[in-house]
Amino acid sequence: MSLKAPTFYIYLTCLSVLALVSLFLLPHRIEGDAVTYVDAIHVLNGAPLTTVIGPTDYAVHRIMTTFIGLEIINILSFVFGSIPLAWLIWATFLYFLVNIVFYKLLLKMFGNHTTACFGGLFFAANYAMFVFGPTFFMDIGGWFFYTLSIYLLYTYIQSGKKKDLLASALAISVGAFFKENALVAYVPFFFVVLYENYRLPLTFFKKIIPLSLIIFVPIMVHQVCIYWVFGETYLRWIEINHSVYVYANIWAEYLKSLGSLLNLLIPVSLVGVYYFAKAVKSKAIDTKRVLFIAAVLISSIPALMWPGITQRVLFMVVPGLVILASFAIDRYRKYWYVFAVLLVVYALSSFYMDSFILNFVELPF
Repeated sequence: MSLKAPTFYIYLTCLSVLALVSLFLLPHRIEGDAVTYVDAIHVLNGAPLTTVIGPTDYAVHRIMTTFIGLEIINILSFVFGSIPLAWLIWATFLYFLVNIVFYKLLLKMFGNHTTACFGGLFFAANYAMFVFGPTFFMDIGGWFFYTLSIYLLYTYIQSGKKKDLLASALAISVGAFFKENALVAYVPFFFVVLYENYRLPLTFFKKIIPLSLIIFVPIMVHQVCIYWVFGETYLRWIEINHSVYVYANIWAEYLKSLGSLLNLLIPVSLVGVYYFAKAVKSKAIDTKRVLFIAAVLISSIPALMWPGITQRVLFMVVPGLVILASFAIDRYRKYWYVFAVLLVVYALSSFYMDSFILNFVELPF
């Protein structure tokens, strides 16, 4: 379906407003994790590890997991005159890209621009996407390539063309050099290929092995190079996170983080689950598409298992939940004004989450 529909231009306008609000009304400072990314850029430019501001382990990890993203910011910094400006421009560009791709995914899945628009805005105005997208974090690179991969995978489900499956694999492979969370797109990728070939194990292995090599060999070579040069492995990063993130009550942290991340998306997703179940029961949606949606939801499990319970990490639950919510949006799209009101409140919640809401949330356990 064409992206020339008026609804898509409304969507782009909303994205522009969200991006401008995020850029100009939210604080943007090189501090915390951002310092270690700048350190990594300096190391890539030849600075010794002994000169970095943050921990050396962190700088090496950034090179290990966000290598291409760092190099792009590095190159852009020569064009725009500074790393912070280049970083914001790059992150904002990715903000538009990831949300346009997600819109296209919903358009393919539901065949309706209104559904794609409102579902896409639940994605774009999400707290993590809105606050941690167009700013000094690298997560949005992984989110983009994850979204691109599942979009291309769904395109393959519709077309059956091998080039779409190959493109989905390449998106995962490249995405791993922007942020490692892109790699979880391999979950739906694997399950779709398995479903198509589970009756023919030999055919399955002939298909999945070359594609898996395309995905994993480049990142494995990179990991070996990092170990050769710096003596670090990804296991070291997991060890660091286990030591840094210690919680008095882990369930309280999940409740607070997921509650702030999802807020009004939760009830819409629950209604969506009902209509998704109805579509499955009536066979209005075929098994391969059901598997795709289930696998997208399953792909968020690694984020839930990560030692650090933060909204940026937990964002991987959002794509699947927005897809489910879109079943409710599609069912009631003639009442678009209700969703518009919900989205305004949802976006305002994202905007005020750090400055007001989270500062006053104290869980009684």
